[in-house]
Amino acid sequence: KAKINCNLNKDDYEKVRFIYLIHTRLGELYYEANFCDISLLNYKKALCYSIISRNDISIARTIKCIGHIVQLSNVADSALYYYYKSLETSSDIGNKLDVEKCIAQILFNKGEKDSAYMLLKKNLHLINDNVKYSYHCTLGNMFYIDKEYDSALYYLEKSLDDSIITKKLAFTT
Repeated sequence: KAKINCNLNKDDYEKVRFIYLIHTRLGELYYEANFCDISLLNYKKALCYSIISRNDISIARTIKCIGHIVQLSNVADSALYYYYKSLETSSDIGNKLDVEKCIAQILFNKGEKDSAYMLLKKNLHLINDNVKYSYHCTLGNMFYIDKEYDSALYYLEKSLDDSIITKKLAFTT
């Protein structure tokens, strides 16, 4: 494994922020191209620079991204570690809702279905309309896997309605 070296300190804030953003974007691009090892390396570099800048939201989001990559590698316990670490780092509501949706998916896959459903349903009232479709879709998929087709249909239709509403809002603004 390559050693990650962050040569800047917090006094070089603009440079630190710039390098953080570069590595974050590279991590995203490699993630989208399914080059998980390279993506992970870039996110770890980004994490190093976000720690230097002492920006808790950036740190939490970067840790969450590392969790996503680990989850893709089917290492659920390690992914949970990163997700919980992200939650500990920042109380940002957007990050919290995204991370808890990921945690719910892992819990569901581990057979802890009641906990997964409760976590998702608990957060539904906190979500703004722009991302509600994602939660509804996740719930719909879980109910479908559980062969609870009425509930699956309900949430998948809500997901579709939410995404249509979101598109209409985007065109009117």
